[in-house]
Amino acid sequence: MGAVTPAAPSAEAGAFEEAERTLLAEYGVPAESRYVRLADPALTVRVLECGAGDPLVLVHGSGMSAPTWAPMLAHLGDRRVLAVDLPGFGSSDPCDYSDRPLRAHAVAQLRSLLDALELQRVPLAGTSLGAMWAMNLALAHPERVTSVVALGIPAVALPGMKADPFFRAMTMPGVRAVASRVPPPRSASAARRAMKGAMGRPATERMPDAFFDVVRTGMRTAGWKKAMSTHLNRARSGGKPRPECLFSDDELRSFEVPVLFVIGDADVYGPPAVVERAAALMPGARVEVMSGGHAPFLDHPERCAGLIRAW
Repeated sequence: MGAVTPAAPSAEAGAFEEAERTLLAEYGVPAESRYVRLADPALTVRVLECGAGDPLVLVHGSGMSAPTWAPMLAHLGDRRVLAVDLPGFGSSDPCDYSDRPLRAHAVAQLRSLLDALELQRVPLAGTSLGAMWAMNLALAHPERVTSVVALGIPAVALPGMKADPFFRAMTMPGVRAVASRVPPPRSASAARRAMKGAMGRPATERMPDAFFDVVRTGMRTAGWKKAMSTHLNRARSGGKPRPECLFSDDELRSFEVPVLFVIGDADVYGPPAVVERAAALMPGARVEVMSGGHAPFLDHPERCAGLIRAW
């Protein structure tokens, strides 16, 4: 395990890398790509590294990639930020998530990532699926995690979370075959319109075209469709969350790692009450509610960076 030299990029991967460079430049974020080999699953992932100081690992949401953190990265220059492209997304190797439960994937991937980066114990921040990933590692291996910041409702982790129409369609028999054939947006403006429901109007209107170019070119990379379909169907069945993905009340009570939930008051996946109920059961947990949707780090990037730094 350790540094890996990537192969020459395909045309789709090259388009994603160009979109990433443009987005990072838009926010004045100097960053370098680092490729490491995971032990489990046995594949190579890309880590976007920037800043200097104490390490912080960022885990993106479903279907996204490391550079989508750019608005918040601009306010974290005093930390050594390591933002991973999860397997199947961004510049990481393709991955089929159908071979084991989603929570097992979360623990294996992040534990292997920390090993590959030679990080013994670090703070984690994740959004949506990334928040679920971080919470699962913290529960299974509290000795590896100092703290967790969950931005937006953690995906399929807490009772009461809702699903948006696309995710529901992708996990409904008969419907998912049709939904999976819908082509990625052809332009930044089309991607902006498509994401308005999940992100909320303020965030989608505030983000530059470069952000949506990263999203849409990421959807065209070789592994995106397979990773998206297989992990969604490990998360949901018949449009509903799989019970085995959800934390039980006893598990929430057993958390040893402090967790900060940062949630928008108009999160499309559920109201603040969803995380407030969980936090009431968890030792050392706290909830921060702010205006906005499912991506607080886009609605309030500087404030979220400050919360992460303080937590």
